Amino acid sequence: MSAKKRAPKAGSISAEDWISASREVLVKRGISAVKIEPLARKLKVTPGSFYWHFKNRDALYRALLKDWLATNVHPFFEALEEAADEPRAQYLALAYVWVLSPQFDAPLDVAVREWSKTSKLAARTLRFIDYKRISLYQWVFEGFGHDAMSALVRARTMYYHQIGYYTMRIEEDPDKRLMQIPYYAEVITGDNWLKHLTTPDEVRCVLAEFPRRESLADRMARRPLSSVD
Repeated sequence: MSAKKRAPKAGSISAEDWISASREVLVKRGISAVKIEPLARKLKVTPGSFYWHFKNRDALYRALLKDWLATNVHPFFEALEEAADEPRAQYLALAYVWVLSPQFDAPLDVAVREWSKTSKLAARTLRFIDYKRISLYQWVFEGFGHDAMSALVRARTMYYHQIGYYTMRIEEDPDKRLMQIPYYAEVITGDNWLKHLTTPDEVRCVLAEFPRRESLADRMARRPLSSVD
């Protein structure tokens, strides 16, 4: 006779479990549905266990925004840090995050944008992040040789296109989307260096393998060993 399953004790549910469950509800039903009692039922714990990790629901909301920053914002900066110091590599690094990165969660981005319509904190955070993301693109486009105003307009065009793509919930065959990337790159950057790509796999490979900075370990490996007398 098998033993009955018991609900996990309060201490066995981590803050990350609450955030993960809240993220799922936020994406599917919006911030108004992120409430303590329904979340507790979802996690099979008592509502009181919530307070092991959060002072109140506002604290959970702040944690959700931090989770969004880690999931959907930091990867852009990390990709640019990893990319080689030239604009083509930097453009590809950002495109990789939008299109292929397993870290970027497009529905979460849309959900936070909807949340910002009713929350001053979410709105302030989103405005700042929109500004930072656009600034990244402006910096990259200046690297292509465009003046500041041209780079800013290109950055806004690129960013608003990407945000609109997800907000409108456009359903498109992934391979067709990949094949459009060289054309978008030409229109936005003024450089047609990707137009030789003829298959989705080629585009996917170029994005995933964008030129990266040489690591310290690689530089050390290339140095000749000095002889010791």
